[in-house]
Amino acid sequence: MRWWAVVAVGLLVAAIAGTAVWVDRGAPQATAGAPSTPLTTVSVTVGTMVAETSVRGTLHFAAGAPVTAGPAGVVTMLPAVGTTISPGDPLYAVNARPVVLLPGALPAWRDFSAGMADGDDVRQLEQALATLGYTTDAPDRRFTARTAAAVERWQKALGVEQTGAVARAAVLFADQPLRVAALSSRLGAEVAPGTELYTTSGTDKVVDVDLGLDDQQLAVDGAAVTVVLPDGTELAGTVTGVGAAVERPAADGSAPTIVVPVSVGLADPAGAAAFAQADVTVRFASTLADDVLTVPVEALVAIDESTFGIEVPGRRAGDPTTVLPVTVGAFASGRVEVSGEGVRAGLDVVVPTR
Repeated sequence: MRWWAVVAVGLLVAAIAGTAVWVDRGAPQATAGAPSTPLTTVSVTVGTMVAETSVRGTLHFAAGAPVTAGPAGVVTMLPAVGTTISPGDPLYAVNARPVVLLPGALPAWRDFSAGMADGDDVRQLEQALATLGYTTDAPDRRFTARTAAAVERWQKALGVEQTGAVARAAVLFADQPLRVAALSSRLGAEVAPGTELYTTSGTDKVVDVDLGLDDQQLAVDGAAVTVVLPDGTELAGTVTGVGAAVERPAADGSAPTIVVPVSVGLADPAGAAAFAQADVTVRFASTLADDVLTVPVEALVAIDESTFGIEVPGRRAGDPTTVLPVTVGAFASGRVEVSGEGVRAGLDVVVPTR
């Protein structure tokens, strides 16, 4: 093989994934002489060319809102950092009275008691009591004597005074369990209404990724990705959010960069249970070509300065090989798209012996 042929193959193998190189087709050429050693071959395959782009990301619990004091008084109970608080559990206690997490999305904006005006907040309270097992009545918008009786049963279970009424400051409605992320207060602290007691996070982990502008086409809501944990575990993920491009300062003090923030959710969050926060790798896949013929890149041989081919063994042992000129298309994961006269799926081609 002449020097320019060796250089041409080297440049082709070093090509960036996804780059297409087009050359003219030609007639099959027979190589001189028969192979003196057994040939190593692989088959031409048909499939989809998929390129992968790996980006660094950060795994962490989803952000949540702070929990603030409802009533004024002295903090007598706080949960430990990392605790998951489920509906029905106490969030904290002030003056030895617990404030309880209840399921619901509508914030409590008034006290609940007999004679109050009808409202969706009453329906939400009744639904919460039903969920926790303190009533079997169908929730509605009216606070009735049966509602008050259900409240009393709940208060008895909590070990507090059974009034049949619920102060707005005694409950917090949330549509999911809360995880205690960091404490902002301490036991014995005297607090006023609205004082922050701790910050929360969601119970599921998410991954934040900053994509460069050159890769922003990968930021597609709902796209499948692979998240690689520090221990090498690979988890399936999905792009759940794509933000507007923002400027990020460089850690080394150089010029800031423009990135596209991307959020990724995990299909199986339990797979990342060993990590509260960690640097991870996120692999984004992009389809370069569908239903095409491919061979390993090392199967290409240089015919001249601008033409490449694949080497096909003879029909019988000892027969000379034949080089079929090919048109070269997309590159991905060590394979290259090829087409040309005589190129078909299942065709054996020669590759270097390892």
